[in-house]
Amino acid sequence: MVPGFAVLRQAQAEAYSTRVVVGNSLLFAAFVIVANAGQNQYVPPAQAVSENAPLYRLTPGDVIEVRLFYNPELNDTVQIRPDGRISMQLIGEVAVASKTIGEAANLLEERYAKEVRTPNVTVQVKTYAAQKVYVVGEVVRPEVINLPGPMTVLEAIGEAGGIKNTGNKKLAVLLRKGPGGTPEGRRLILFDHRVLSADASILLEPFDVVMVPESRVSRLDRWVDQTIRQMIPVMMTSGFDYFVSRQTGGAATVPVF
Repeated sequence: MVPGFAVLRQAQAEAYSTRVVVGNSLLFAAFVIVANAGQNQYVPPAQAVSENAPLYRLTPGDVIEVRLFYNPELNDTVQIRPDGRISMQLIGEVAVASKTIGEAANLLEERYAKEVRTPNVTVQVKTYAAQKVYVVGEVVRPEVINLPGPMTVLEAIGEAGGIKNTGNKKLAVLLRKGPGGTPEGRRLILFDHRVLSADASILLEPFDVVMVPESRVSRLDRWVDQTIRQMIPVMMTSGFDYFVSRQTGGAATVPVF
């Protein structure tokens, strides 16, 4: 074989081997990326909502079990009355509504400290009262929604069928009973530059009211319908009849539409 031709064949063989190695490496890398694609997806922590959820507060209608570790004869299961109070042995009336379970236990310990030597009290909720929130306004199904667990504003709107075409897709109003019993309103921004905002993830409390307002276009369309469209036939008909009467001198009627 001619020496120059042999050198050329050897160079071609080495180049081919390099392409094969590089090609196989790229193929293997692509395979690894595809195989790991499902493993590298971000999965939100399942306990994020429950860990950040506010402590449950007792409400009228809840049935609670009160236990005294060293005085089991005083154990009792009672229902919180509509006035927020319970009746207990030795200490009588105790207001526990709107308190957390820990706060209620501490309050009962303070009361029992005057009656027993070691008032170690625990409180457990046996039955929860009906927990509900209200979603009204421009949603598909304005309704009362049961609150079985933590629920965000956006989830409640979704339970009501979502926002109608006439509703504002970015804003909502949250009405909540304040400490003094008076309702307090808060304007919520659901989306900020098409990104879900923190307001949309606010956890609802029992008896909250979420209201979705109308969009600007919907309000303008309703104003046009009530102010202009319903007035145009009367105004145009009377004006046109008057114009024809002045021109013809008679009582001619000409249909407008």
